[in-house]
Amino acid sequence: MIFHAPTPLSHDLPARRSTGRARPHLTPDDGAALLRRMRSPDVRSLVALVLAPTLIAPDRSPFPILEDAWRETTLRDQAAWLEQLDADPRPLSEHLLRSNARQLGRYAEALWEFWFTHLPGAMVHAAGLAVHDGHQVRGELDFILTLPRLTGIQHLETGYKFFLHCPPGDHLSRFVGTHPKDRLDRKWRHMVDAQLPLSQSALARAALPRHLAAVPITPRACLQGHIFHPLDASDAPGMDENSGPRWCRFGSGPINRLLQRTRAWSIPGKRNWMAPALIQNVAATHSAILTPRECGARLALHFAGSTQAQLVTGLALDSDGFWRETSRVMVVASGWSGAD
Repeated sequence: MIFHAPTPLSHDLPARRSTGRARPHLTPDDGAALLRRMRSPDVRSLVALVLAPTLIAPDRSPFPILEDAWRETTLRDQAAWLEQLDADPRPLSEHLLRSNARQLGRYAEALWEFWFTHLPGAMVHAAGLAVHDGHQVRGELDFILTLPRLTGIQHLETGYKFFLHCPPGDHLSRFVGTHPKDRLDRKWRHMVDAQLPLSQSALARAALPRHLAAVPITPRACLQGHIFHPLDASDAPGMDENSGPRWCRFGSGPINRLLQRTRAWSIPGKRNWMAPALIQNVAATHSAILTPRECGARLALHFAGSTQAQLVTGLALDSDGFWRETSRVMVVASGWSGAD
C-alpha cells in the first residue's frame, strides 16, 4: 500500500535539545572518538553530519524518522572506510566539486549523497529529483533510496539547520534560525505538509525511474542540526564543550566577558560549521587563531556592514599539536529580532 500521511502535526511540541554531550548509542571507539581522529575538513563534516541529532523526536512525528541509532550504527560499521577516506579524501573532494554546493544546506545534501552512494547495502535510485507540473516545478525529492535494515524503498527528505532558542517556552516557534524568518515550526511544517507527501502524488510517480513507478515508497524525515541556547551572565565564567552551543547578540555583556575568559578563538567559514573546529598549530594557520581582542575586532568589523550571524569557537591547544574547539557561540546582530 502507498503510505498516506496522517492528520497534520500540532506545533505544540518541544524540539529535541542539543546538549553537546555524546549520546548513549555511541561507544568510545566510534562516534565522537572517530570524529576526533579525522583530519580532513570535509570528512570531518561528513562524520559530524551523520552524528548530528534529530531535531524532532520520532514519537512526535507523523512520518518515520531516520533515527539517530540507525545513523550511528552505519557510522560505526563504516569506521575503517572513513579512516581510509580521511587519509585520501580526493573522492569526496571531487564529488563536492561536482555538486557545486555553496550553501550549508546544499553542502549537507551533497555529503549525504556521497555517504549513501558508498554505504554497503544502500542504493541511490534518485537524488534531487525535480517534480514537474506542466512547465512548473512542483517540488523536489531529496532522495529515493534503498537503505540497509530498512524495509522497502525510502523517500528521504533531509534538512540541516541551526536554531536559536528564544525563551520563554519551548514551542517550536521559539526556535529561530539566524535569519528570523527561518523557524523550526515553519521548517517542520513544510517538510510534513509539502515535501514528504510529494512522493505519493501522481506527478512524483511520473518523475520516478520506471522500475519504481508502481512500487510502494515510504516517506521518511531526517531533520537534523543543533539548538543554541541563550548565553547569559551565569554561563560565561565556566562555559566549556559540555555547556552546549549558545547564542548572544553582538556587543552584549555576556559575549564580551566570555571572550576574555578564553585565550584563543576562531571564526570558521560557514562550510566549516558542522564539525568542531580543528586547527593545526603550525605557522601557516596562526592567522586563524585569534586573541580575544582580535576576535572582538573581527566581529565589530563584520557587524558594521552585515547582519549575518557569525559562529565563534573557543579553542584550546591539545597535546597532539592541534587547536580544538572547547565552546561555540552563535553571535547575531545587536538588532536581531529573534522570535518577537
